[in-house]
Amino acid sequence: MADDQTNEPIYETLREGLIWGRWRSGEQLKPQHLKDELNCTSGVLREALLRLSGEGMVLLVKNAGFRVASYDEETFREAAHLRLLLECEAAELAVKRGDFEWEMAVNTAHHNLAYIEDQMATADDITPFVQRWSQLDWAFHSAVLSACGSKLLMRRYRSVYDTFRMYAAAQIAEFGFIVPGTINEHRAIFDTAIQRDADGCIEAIKAHLRLYHDESRSTERLRMKTSKAQRKRVA
Repeated sequence: MADDQTNEPIYETLREGLIWGRWRSGEQLKPQHLKDELNCTSGVLREALLRLSGEGMVLLVKNAGFRVASYDEETFREAAHLRLLLECEAAELAVKRGDFEWEMAVNTAHHNLAYIEDQMATADDITPFVQRWSQLDWAFHSAVLSACGSKLLMRRYRSVYDTFRMYAAAQIAEFGFIVPGTINEHRAIFDTAIQRDADGCIEAIKAHLRLYHDESRSTERLRMKTSKAQRKRVA
């Protein structure tokens, strides 16, 4: 391993793994295993974990090393609420400002997402798809918002989105993928965005996140609702 190795690729790999549920809530992150898996030095790994600790995604426990942040329902609800606010704000701006290249990017992102979600909808076990689905879900939502014109807004949104997805993957059955709800909701966001219907797009985003944002729903009820919906698989 090179001495000049930077922590950026390692940081991104760890961050992505946390987002799609590679490590579960509260799980200890064993340095030797991670070093071998990621082919990196102890120093690079520690720097990456410290960055993630600063973002609240992992915890540094005295005399115990690093652990994945444990699920906290209040934080999950807060992340869902902030995601809703930021995504609606960015979507309204993007739908009004987006050009033809933006439309092409949104169309491509939705096409890719819809393809993998069709595969997941008929699979007995969606686990093999989850990592790629997580990447494509982010690609779609970020493509829709990409024309908002604010780099700061997008940075804040990415941070909140990642926290939201990490908690959803840790706690919600099937990683939050619901058949046919998730597929239909993504389609509604796509259709209204391409049609330049800002109000409709905002309503579609609200519908997409309502299940998680509604404070009247406990996490237990959310797990039950998600599991029930999973049994209604499309043919």
